[in-house]
Amino acid sequence: MEKVTEIKDVISFQVHRNIVNLYKKYFEVTEDLMTEHRLFVSKIQTKIKSSGLDIDLKELDYFTDEKFNQIRKKILDAGNDANRELEKILEFVDVSLK
Repeated sequence: MEKVTEIKDVISFQVHRNIVNLYKKYFEVTEDLMTEHRLFVSKIQTKIKSSGLDIDLKELDYFTDEKFNQIRKKILDAGNDANRELEKILEFVDVSLK
């Protein structure tokens, strides 16, 4: 019976690790989007100023640090929920090898 637990623990660990890697990639993608967004807003702001207009785009900027943190929290929550569901399912599973 101990071997069954060891195998299940290895499977659980590997799947958990892959879920963590998945949401780390989502963090990277979100950070990339935020960087691109800031560059885009900066370019537009530069064009606006060079045209002589006095418009501040900060009022229109939707991708704030607060918004980034909200997205980050949702990613973490989704990953943690997936890991919890996996653990619940594995409680009902016995694994053995031939």
